[in-house]
Amino acid sequence: MTEPPDVSFADLRDLDPGGLEPPVEVEDARIEAAAIGAVEWGSASFEHAHLIEVDFEGAKLRGLSLVDLVGERVNAANGRWLGATLRRVAFRQCRLTGLDLGEARLADVSFEDCKLDYANFRHGEIDHVTFSGCAMTEADFQGAKIGATRFDGCDLGRADFTKAELDEVDARGSTLNLAGSVLGLRGLKIDALQLMDLSRAMAAEIGIEVEDRG
Repeated sequence: MTEPPDVSFADLRDLDPGGLEPPVEVEDARIEAAAIGAVEWGSASFEHAHLIEVDFEGAKLRGLSLVDLVGERVNAANGRWLGATLRRVAFRQCRLTGLDLGEARLADVSFEDCKLDYANFRHGEIDHVTFSGCAMTEADFQGAKIGATRFDGCDLGRADFTKAELDEVDARGSTLNLAGSVLGLRGLKIDALQLMDLSRAMAAEIGIEVEDRG
């Protein structure tokens, strides 16, 4: 189960992000309807925070740390959050298309009704994470370590789990028309219908030729 963020909205102060400069440290704050844009911050930390309709599109946030944060309708499309640390974070209806979370560490993070098409989770560490109702076409999980995670009602069309390490990962109810090697799915829980969808790819990978008799 994914642990929710420990944040009390009533205790937050409203913050104008216009004067933020690295090293950025935001704590006990609410930022709403702000266009931060494609900034480049060498260090950024958000703790006990609520972000509502904040635009980070194209931002390069190195050394990013998000702890006990709720993000609603945040736009971080095509951002670069390489190596970020996210702990007890909830994203709701966020636009995260093409977001680079390569080598990031995610623990107790939830994504609800988010756009994560083309998102990059390569070589990340993903633990107790929930993806619910998310669009994840061509998401990249190559080489990632994924544990105690659920994909619920997600579109994983052409997502790639090549050489991923999965442990207690549940994808029942999601679309699994995957790309890449299916051998990276060891440790994944699926239903019978999903197995049928994956069967041809599995057969091809282990050298079984499937051909109907004429």
